[in-house]
Amino acid sequence: MAPQPTRTSTWRSRALTGLAGFSVLVLTACGTGSGSGGDGPAAGGASGAAASDAPATEPAVSVAPAADTTMVNPVDPVTVTADQGRLTDVSVVSDEGVEASGDMSEDETTWTSTKPLDFDAAYTVTYSADNNGRTSEGTSAFSTVDAAHEMDVRMNVRDGGTYGVWQIVEFDFSEPIQNKDEIEQAVSVNGGGDQDGAFRWYSDTKLRYRPAEPWAPDSKVKVAIELLGKDVGNGMIGNENQTVNFTTGPEHRAYVDNNTKTLVAFENGRKTGEWPVTLGNPDWPSTTGKKVIIEQAESYEFKPSSLNLSPGDPHYYEPFNASNVARLTWSGEFIHQALPSAMPVLGYANISHGCVGMPPEGAKYIFDTFRPGDMVEVVNTNYPQADPDDGFGDWNIPFDKYSDENWHGNW
Repeated sequence: MAPQPTRTSTWRSRALTGLAGFSVLVLTACGTGSGSGGDGPAAGGASGAAASDAPATEPAVSVAPAADTTMVNPVDPVTVTADQGRLTDVSVVSDEGVEASGDMSEDETTWTSTKPLDFDAAYTVTYSADNNGRTSEGTSAFSTVDAAHEMDVRMNVRDGGTYGVWQIVEFDFSEPIQNKDEIEQAVSVNGGGDQDGAFRWYSDTKLRYRPAEPWAPDSKVKVAIELLGKDVGNGMIGNENQTVNFTTGPEHRAYVDNNTKTLVAFENGRKTGEWPVTLGNPDWPSTTGKKVIIEQAESYEFKPSSLNLSPGDPHYYEPFNASNVARLTWSGEFIHQALPSAMPVLGYANISHGCVGMPPEGAKYIFDTFRPGDMVEVVNTNYPQADPDDGFGDWNIPFDKYSDENWHGNW
């Protein structure tokens, strides 16, 4: 089959055919002696040459962020776009030599970064584009949020750890949070019984989460907070996401009753031991209420200076190392093995500086069996509770009041 004519060749063949017909008409007219001059139509047919396509123009390339922009949020994508033709090369490289990953659109006109950039880094964008042989090349530079405007977070539970069922989850932020609701929405908690939970802000940098009831014993809990790129106010940007998976052990709970001066221990609701104790003396009474074990140590140095006591003070004591210690408050209440001088009064009198002193076997049982996140409840000392943030006294707050920062209990 012969090739199909192009639009130009078709137009030309039709012009020639018309011209031949016109010549016959002219000759006939001359023969009859009528009419004159047929130049006009012939000239008009010859003027119909096809117009050529417009020449290609150089492609214009735009880059976002714009050149010399500073404090760019690292999660905002970098885009490079050609208005015509196609992009032939794009690279985004930090001053440390790290190249950003990205994807090209199907029509090859737009390149978009696909992963967050580094904080406190300068980036150079280099590009080239082509439009039917007309090319564009160029560079553009910008920098991301600097170190002074980064915000990070620390959680009080470690990944892979095991805690008691009363464990409170705390988030400590490096910068004050203005957008508190947005931060709460960035937190997800799964497992541990999958029950309702609530948040309580103790300051602009301290947030806590607790379930309505204790976590389910021997369960898994996953806590995640998505902060990367989040604007928390004052120009501060979250610089990381965190996920922590921890497990719970059996339910351990101890009741310390000043009336009987005993500590009674339970595991999963079953009584496992009872021991005589001494509590805080009248000048240093033990606080009441529910207290979660914060940390433990086989040996811990007690210094009178921690209580602002110096030699000559009637409550001064010589520094000593206590054995089998479980901390209950940051301000200095512990369960520990009583000193030899206190052994005769266990179960009869209170002579400590607020701690729960126990016989050796009782203190060792608590140290060996209980763990951070287990509960110790002290009753009948006729003294208020410790502030809920002096340790983890959050369980002294009714769940329906937990998120109300203005609600005040017996502390």
